Amino acid sequence: MEHIGNKVILVTGATGRQGGAVAARLLVDGWRVRALTRSPDSPRARELAAEGARLVPDRPGDRAALETAMAGVHGVFSVQAGILGAEPVPYDAEIARGRLIADVALSAGVAHLVFSSVAGAPRSAGVRAFEPKLRIEEHLRRIGAPATILRPVSFMENYADPAFGLGTGALATPLAAGVPEQLIALADIGAFAALAFGDPERHLGQAVDIAGDEAAPPEIARALSDALGRDVPYVPIPVEAVRAQNPAFAEAVEFLNRSGGYGADVARTRELHPDVSTFERWLATGGAARIAALPGARSAG
Repeated sequence: MEHIGNKVILVTGATGRQGGAVAARLLVDGWRVRALTRSPDSPRARELAAEGARLVPDRPGDRAALETAMAGVHGVFSVQAGILGAEPVPYDAEIARGRLIADVALSAGVAHLVFSSVAGAPRSAGVRAFEPKLRIEEHLRRIGAPATILRPVSFMENYADPAFGLGTGALATPLAAGVPEQLIALADIGAFAALAFGDPERHLGQAVDIAGDEAAPPEIARALSDALGRDVPYVPIPVEAVRAQNPAFAEAVEFLNRSGGYGADVARTRELHPDVSTFERWLATGGAARIAALPGARSAG
């Protein structure tokens, strides 16, 4: 196991969902964290600073700023926003950002880069939401970066996002009824990043798909109903209706429906991290309360 000591990990996107979860876990485990963020004055940035992180302003595309941020660090957690983000990032820009972080890390002598990709990336050519991760993975291998690739599936926290639509009272989704949706809690992405940094001999050079649970949409609707104490019906949405609003999302859904889902090995994830959260556990430990608090959410009864 890695001796943490005074070693520093630079976490990109540190006030985002994945980066925030990773930074929080690394701080708990005793790592020194540099939190790279475009929002150093945000409430989440202030929380990280209070927890012990050193905030570093992020200037996307500025190589010199990245070189300064990486000076003397032991490791880097690299995550990029993409076309399906709250603030969509174009395909080419996502790839350029991931490659730049990898290049700077290699030239800076970073011992371990952990890159957050997506499950299914190796077969994602042509899928705009996923393919950038594949191209960044290929770049990491091409330049010989000392890296671990984590490939998470859908986030459990998506169900507590107002944009997901559970506030309407129904689980309306274009995911096919017979295709299991694989899920991972953000905290468990943080745990896997910490495992990788803490045990480089086991994780360097590895690509690991991570999924804590899986269930088809009707089963997810039942779990939500039980946790919320009210009926949450599964309402299938035609992919064509989604395409009219968000072509890139429709493309990703078609990929998952056609492929039978992400294809991660849930049993393997649980073997590597026995405490990984199930969806029911996530609901019971705060997830259901967050969903119930969504604007417009219906109460039980």
